Amino acid sequence: MAPIRIASRLMFLVMSAAACNGTSQKPTSASDSSVVDSLLCGHERPGPHNTGVPAGTVLTPSGSMRIETPGALIENLDIDGEVTVLANDVTIRNVRIRSGGYYPIRYFDNDNTGLLVEDSEIEGTSDDVTAALSFANYTARRLNIHGGADGFKADENVLIEDCWIHDLRNGPEQHNDGVQSTGGKAVTLRHDSISGASNACVQTGDEGAATQDLTVECNYLSGGGYALNIRGSGVTRPINTKVINNVFSRNSAYGPWTIDDLSPTVTGNTYEDGTPLTYP
Repeated sequence: MAPIRIASRLMFLVMSAAACNGTSQKPTSASDSSVVDSLLCGHERPGPHNTGVPAGTVLTPSGSMRIETPGALIENLDIDGEVTVLANDVTIRNVRIRSGGYYPIRYFDNDNTGLLVEDSEIEGTSDDVTAALSFANYTARRLNIHGGADGFKADENVLIEDCWIHDLRNGPEQHNDGVQSTGGKAVTLRHDSISGASNACVQTGDEGAATQDLTVECNYLSGGGYALNIRGSGVTRPINTKVINNVFSRNSAYGPWTIDDLSPTVTGNTYEDGTPLTYP
C-alpha cells in the first residue's frame, strides 16, 4: 500500500495554520561556523550545509498536528507547534518545526514503532522544551536540532545519524545533553556532530534498567563535563558499550569520557588534531 501523504490540503489533521508559504533556509551558528570540511569516517561532518530542510524547498505553514494514520508521510511543512505521532511507520520529511512545548515531536503515548524523521529542522523556542524527539523506536537522519534542553531522548531501538545537534538551551537549572538515554537497549549514534550541551554530548543513566548495546561511532563530540557520560552501577551498569572512531574536541571540562561498563569496546578515537585517545 502506498504511503498516505499528509500536507496542508488535509486540514482535518491540522489544528491551526498560518497564512503564507515559506522557503527553507539553513541557519548558521557561531559555535559551529567553522564546521564544514572535516570528515567523520569518510562522511562530511554535519553542519548548516548538509542538515535540515534542503535549500529551496517550499514549505507550507501549519500548526500543531496529530498523526493517527499508519504509514503517513508528513512533508514540506513549516510547523509552529507540536507533532504528536500515534501510529506506526510514520515518516516526517522536509519539515521545519518551531515549538515552545515540552515535546516538539511527541512519540511515546501508544508505544508505536517505525518512525522516520529526516532532512528537517527542529528548533526549541522556550525553556519548556525538553528534547526535539522522544523516546524510542525511531530513526533520525540529517536533522538540524537546536534550542531545546536536550537534543534527543533515546532509550531503545534508536538510530541517530548524520545529525547536527548544537546550541542547546542552557536555562536556569537545566541539565543539558546532546543525547540522553535513561536505560534501554540498542541505541546507535553515527556520523553526528554534537556540541553545545552543558552536561554531556551523550548521557546515560539508570531508571531500573541497564543501558545495553549503545554504539557511539564516527561522531564529532564537543563540550560538556565529560563528552560521554556513560553511567550506571549494579544491575543498571552499562553492557556492551562501543565507542569507536570518534573525534573529540578538547573543551570538555573533565575529559572525553567516563564509562561504567566493565568491558567496553573503545578504539580508534582521536582529538581534532589527530592525537590518539587511549582507554581508560
